[in-house]
This record gives sequence, C-alpha cells and structure tokens, in this order.
Amino acid sequence: MRVRNWRRLLVAVCLVTLADVSSPRGAAAAERPDDPDPNKVTVTLYPLLLRAPLMGASLKFSAPPDGGGGGGGGGGDEEASGSTDFALNNAWMAGISVGSRRWFAETFGLYAALSASHSTPFASLDSDTYFFTGRAGVGLFGGLSATVGFRRVSADLHAEVQRPSSGTTIEGTAKPVLWDPLIGVDWRGRLGDRWRLALNAQGGGFGVGTDLDVSAEAYASWRLLKHFEIRGGYTVVHYKMTIATVDVASGSRTLVSRQTLHGPEIGIGIPF
Repeated sequence: MRVRNWRRLLVAVCLVTLADVSSPRGAAAAERPDDPDPNKVTVTLYPLLLRAPLMGASLKFSAPPDGGGGGGGGGGDEEASGSTDFALNNAWMAGISVGSRRWFAETFGLYAALSASHSTPFASLDSDTYFFTGRAGVGLFGGLSATVGFRRVSADLHAEVQRPSSGTTIEGTAKPVLWDPLIGVDWRGRLGDRWRLALNAQGGGFGVGTDLDVSAEAYASWRLLKHFEIRGGYTVVHYKMTIATVDVASGSRTLVSRQTLHGPEIGIGIPF
C-alpha cells in the first residue's frame, strides 16, 4: 500500500507540473535561461528517486560437515556455495546535492528490499539493505571532477545454501554494518538550458569495510521549471563482503557474499 501511495504522489506532482508549464505564465518561467555564472552555488533536493534494480548474488558458507564431523577424516569444515538468479526488486532513494561548476558535494540515502534465489543447486539471499553515500568532487577540466567519499552499508541478511555432500540446506543470518572509503571520477555537462547530463564511477572498500565496492551511474535531468526537474538514469552497484560471524544452526561460521544490482531510476529534483 505504501508503494502505491508514493507512485500516486509522483504521478500527481508530474501532472500538476505539466499543467503549470502549459499555462502562459508557466511557459514563460520555463523559458528563462539559467544563470551561466560558474560561481553560482545551486542546491538541489531529491525527495524521491525510484529504482527498479535487478539483483543477483553468489554465496559461500564455511559450513560444519554433516553429522558433526563424520564425513571426512579430519572433521574440518566444508564449503557450501551457490549463485542466485537475477530478480527484480524495489529501491527508494532521497538526497541533496550542493555545488557549482567547479565543485560539488552530495549525500544520498537508499533503502532496498532485495531478494534472489536459484533452485538447483539451491541458493537464496534475502536482505533489507540501507546504503548511505556521501561524496565531494573538485573540477579538473571539461566538466570532469575527481571525487572522494564514503558509503555506509547496513544489511539484515538471511542466506541459504545447499550442501554439496548431502543435498541438505543450511541457512544463516547476519546484520553487518560496514563503512567503505570511495574514490572516483564524475563528469557533468549541459545540453541547452534545460538538460543536464552526468556520468560517475567510484570504487572502494579496500578491505576497510567491504572487500570490494564499485558503482557507476549515468543520468539526465530535464528542467521543466526553475525549481522543478525530472531525473532519469541507470545505475550499477557491485560489492563483496566477508562476514566472519554468521549464526547458523550449529554455531558461528563465515559467509562470503557478492551482490550485484543494476537497473533504471526515475524521480524528481527541486533546485534552488
């Protein structure tokens, strides 16, 4: 029900905006060119960005052997691993961006209810995941900037993998909270007075938080009014995390999870 309400709100805002643009006063306001001053600071709020990511994962458990050590001479752990198919999920993002043509800083929060599974051999991952990302960039040349930042990854994971030796299924839960340093590049340009284009990529983790954290994004913003724009694009995120203490039925084990999310995004921005 909550998802439907957000969608209805977004449709209503877009319809009201289009009606305003079609009026003589709205059309005149929309035709005003932006201030070309490169030192002008712009603040843009993004109250709602919707994402429809395809999510897939690979999982590896350090699992206790069947029968408590009866399967092999040494009684050591065996590995249980598997990969999921890609599944369509929902994600909701909001944030703020501040900057001029020479620098920028922005923060975004993202909530995603992610799940994917595969039947044979069986593997499944369900998670409520929260991403909080902050980054800043300094202009180099031609709209290109060097960026530094961080990403906080908080997840409530439930993983299941089929044992290779017996075909039985083990499952584990974990709630990791990890902080990743990020470095990257960002390019921003204009196409006329109303269109803004942007590309960015960053990588990090470095074992400080996750083992690996890489992402890339491309989007375009269409300025309908002085204080209203529509943003659409595509995003890819991939990260690998090793969790040393995952609760399974017979104790604590290690889980290695690689997750990939990619898909379109659409939403609204309110520039000032």
